[in-house]
Amino acid sequence: MKKIITITLNPAFDLHYAMDEFRAGKENYVKSSTCDAGGKGINISRALLSNDVDNTAFVILGDENGAAFEQGLIRDGVKYTPLHTQGRIRENITIHPASGAETRISLDNFSLTDKTLTDLGVMLEMAVDEDTIIAFSGRNPKGVTKQDVMAFLKRLKDKGAKIAVDSNSFTPDDLMLIHPWFIKPNEQEIAAFLGREINDVEDAAARAKELVERGVAEEVMISMGGLGSAWSDGKRTLIVSVPKIENPVSTIGAGDSTVAGYIAATAKGYSKEDSLRLACAFGTSACMTEGTRPPMADDVKKVYDKVAVK
Repeated sequence: MKKIITITLNPAFDLHYAMDEFRAGKENYVKSSTCDAGGKGINISRALLSNDVDNTAFVILGDENGAAFEQGLIRDGVKYTPLHTQGRIRENITIHPASGAETRISLDNFSLTDKTLTDLGVMLEMAVDEDTIIAFSGRNPKGVTKQDVMAFLKRLKDKGAKIAVDSNSFTPDDLMLIHPWFIKPNEQEIAAFLGREINDVEDAAARAKELVERGVAEEVMISMGGLGSAWSDGKRTLIVSVPKIENPVSTIGAGDSTVAGYIAATAKGYSKEDSLRLACAFGTSACMTEGTRPPMADDVKKVYDKVAVK
């Protein structure tokens, strides 16, 4: 099995508040709350861990509240390699009314330096080889340029690692320069990529193939929520349908879990069809857990058998 590494440059405490209803401009009462050490890369690591897939999270921690963040990682059993820097890890606040859409408030107060990114690159270059899969996820933090991060990823690719990128910080032209192994834009991100809405999953399949042919990535998977997903490597194009979840608990982090499932299956040598089944089983099962809690193995097994690929 290939070694799996996740990278989180921009971690966050994920705070989730459940309430009967949310009224803007009014006093609102919380019924329950959770706080997790998160960020997209950490979410991927936790999803892998909950399904017995070994991985290591490389994460940059702000000294002001990094100790509390590490306590959360230790609580969840995440195997991690930290790089400490100045500053304060940000917070993502999600409000979950009993009915209606979730509301998310994301703080944007975390900043890196060129030196911190360089130091992390040195650490990673010593850890990766041709048998490594890297998940790079999340928005680039302040303090480093997009070009800095692209160069950072290309150095890791030059070491032979397969790199999955799930970040809205890059345009298709940027990704063409990185040319990662795998990307997974959702329907909003792909619309931003293309400058138009995606009509249905068949349209998504055509666009996935188009992006591969443009050289954006070796493989493109477009997730369309309850409609399913589409995947292409330019030679084959596959459409995935998923079972309906009657009462989803939280959709936050479902995309991260989808990436985790695809990486896990690839690391184990699954076929493309079975890799997509596992990816969508991870993503769908993540909607059954509170906040950004990872998908549970029992749920993944049940959903996997209901996922269809054509």
